[in-house]
Amino acid sequence: MNVAEEIPDHRLEFLDFSPSGEGGGPVPPGTGEGAELLDAYSQAVTSAVATVGPAVVHIRVKKKARPRRGTGPHEAEGSGSGVIIAPDGYIVTNSHVVEGAGAVEVDLADGTSYTAEVAGQDPGTDLAVLRIPGSGLPDCRLGDSDRL
Repeated sequence: MNVAEEIPDHRLEFLDFSPSGEGGGPVPPGTGEGAELLDAYSQAVTSAVATVGPAVVHIRVKKKARPRRGTGPHEAEGSGSGVIIAPDGYIVTNSHVVEGAGAVEVDLADGTSYTAEVAGQDPGTDLAVLRIPGSGLPDCRLGDSDRL
């Protein structure tokens, strides 16, 4: 017996329903009102990524770790992400990413790497601000929740 014959063929069908609630039958994927909404959503996401993407950074940290049984002190590595919020190098990340870090390195989307310093952190809100040297860096403007 052929294994392919044992696996049922599952296909996704989209049904088109008129506003009156009457079904219009199957609709080929990628067409109809749902496809238009999905396309608008895809365009919104693509636009947001293109706008914000250059300001997203990868953060690498080195921390002193507790000795394991039978070993001496060692360094542990971790990583996280952040967003540049000012063109002069201020970055917002999570406090737990940099808590106890001995060294912090930041990689930009263009491949540039910087040594960062922790400018401040608030474990209560799990927020931290880093600073890397530079100017004219790609940044992301924070939104105003009062305008929602």
